Amino acid sequence: MAADDSNVQIFSNELCDALFSAVLVHDDIHPDSTLPDAIHFDYTQAQFEQCYRICLQIWRQGTSREALLQIRRKVQTNRALTAQEQLDFKYMRAKFKHLRFAYMTFDRRHRYPRLFHYLTGEMGNLQDALKNQQYDALGRPLFTLKLFLSRPSYALMTSKLQHFQVSDSSNFKAYIQKEIAFVHAHLATTDVTSKAFHETRKVISRLVALYDNLKILFPSDYHEQVSRFLSTLNGLMGSMHDELIIQKFKDEKHYYSAPIEIPLEIKKRLNELIEKFGEAH
Repeated sequence: MAADDSNVQIFSNELCDALFSAVLVHDDIHPDSTLPDAIHFDYTQAQFEQCYRICLQIWRQGTSREALLQIRRKVQTNRALTAQEQLDFKYMRAKFKHLRFAYMTFDRRHRYPRLFHYLTGEMGNLQDALKNQQYDALGRPLFTLKLFLSRPSYALMTSKLQHFQVSDSSNFKAYIQKEIAFVHAHLATTDVTSKAFHETRKVISRLVALYDNLKILFPSDYHEQVSRFLSTLNGLMGSMHDELIIQKFKDEKHYYSAPIEIPLEIKKRLNELIEKFGEAH
């Protein structure tokens, strides 16, 4: 991506709003949803480029270092946020997460810019601590955010976003199938931990985000059907993980070592995903 056109508005506000609205309901549950008979990956580099650029545009229009610093100061002072501040923070983190996904999925190297990834993760840790009223757990994310939001760190982080290298069709297919193989490997084991479940859900969340982009930029019944199935799976797994996070705050060791039982409905949908995406062309 060229450095001199990164701030150019390419997509309409209406299209950006439609995509962000889809991102915010990425875990709606549709009990009757199923995958299409066949999955395909025949997309072009131009389509991947558009998917990345709209995510970057949404992020640029909805986040800022100053706004994050203000949120951090409020939490540092009050150990809480107002309802509106919580919503503002939720939206900012959602835009960070969606851009992080886009870099992972559409860049040919399929890896996050490191600082961007770390900042997004610490925003999540802060959000979890506030949501679960775990005030003793606020110290680390508040300290780390202070470092990441310093002017030099933030400038370095944003500069790395200009190093995007668009994927091609074969590279993209190999990446998605690697993701599916990761899910399969975790599902096959008999001692899935809460941490492993969370890592599996991250794959599903990235797939949800992928089809959010595809259904908004390239509308079709096919994209909509895949999106509804993945949203349902993400919602079911998300509800379970919320319970696991509560348990984590009570017993950190349990989260990383004790095996859990994956509910049958989740396991069934994961198996369908593995089968259909594994046969994709």
